[in-house]
Amino acid sequence: MDLFPRHGVAFAVLHLARVASLAPRRGIEEWVSAALRHGSYMTAATDLWSPARELLRAGLASLDEAGDIQVAHSLAAVAASKGRAQHAMRHVAVTLLATQAPAWLRVAVSAEGVERAYIPQPDLDALSWLEDALDDVLLEARRLVGDPDGADLSKEIGDAAEEIIVAALCAAGKEPLHVARISDGYGYDVVVSEGPVRFLEVKSAGPKTLSRFHLSRHEFDTSVRQGDAWCLVQVVFEASAFVADPITAADVSRIRELPASALRKLVPADSSAFQWEESALVTPPPDAWLPSTLVPDPSFVRPGFAAVGNDS
Repeated sequence: MDLFPRHGVAFAVLHLARVASLAPRRGIEEWVSAALRHGSYMTAATDLWSPARELLRAGLASLDEAGDIQVAHSLAAVAASKGRAQHAMRHVAVTLLATQAPAWLRVAVSAEGVERAYIPQPDLDALSWLEDALDDVLLEARRLVGDPDGADLSKEIGDAAEEIIVAALCAAGKEPLHVARISDGYGYDVVVSEGPVRFLEVKSAGPKTLSRFHLSRHEFDTSVRQGDAWCLVQVVFEASAFVADPITAADVSRIRELPASALRKLVPADSSAFQWEESALVTPPPDAWLPSTLVPDPSFVRPGFAAVGNDS
């Protein structure tokens, strides 16, 4: 059992934390036994042993030199609060999510808000007891987790999109060179030796982000210089891809293209009203996109995004 904050788990953790704060509890058996004695009928029907073991395993509880149970400060503070149990359980949920962050937390929750399409339905169902407070709980947990490897995750998603395009080109009989593996300075990610379109800049997206993408000034300048031989290719992943392991061709929703000529119409020239910085956020109209002839290689497979930052 893990510490994912289902209602029963959050209830058990709050009760265990409160019992540990009432008096010294020598070891896990005395701790759980005391929790059962001090509990209600709901406590008697709740598994307390598994959460207690998991709290010790996760470092949210420990044994001091005397062998007494000590709970982490974050849980001790909640246990000492005199507010409503439901409110306290929400704080417990934040602590548990931040301690054992599910893989989707970094993808589904950002400063822009919560994208529930990226949260697996079973997890959403398990968190439904939080009701209207769910987004606030997720945002606070994401803030506590921080972003130590957010850049790594973004790069991993982008790398996966590039690998899908390279595999699709190979399956189509082309001979692509994945130049992004060599340097970020080309202004495109993949080049093919022949054909009307030779320079491909690959962008990744999910169901909620496919309408926009970030474009660097260098990428745009390269599109102007290469003209119709340059094209932006967008790989749109299914929501399931962000928690899938491994990722396969089935996790790609679609591949579409934005020609250099269409991009040039969207980006104004430098003026007193528009100045490039390092990048721009581009939101093309839906009719600017063209369906790609590239099809994901059915044999494509790679590790999922969930593995990023979870190697330890």
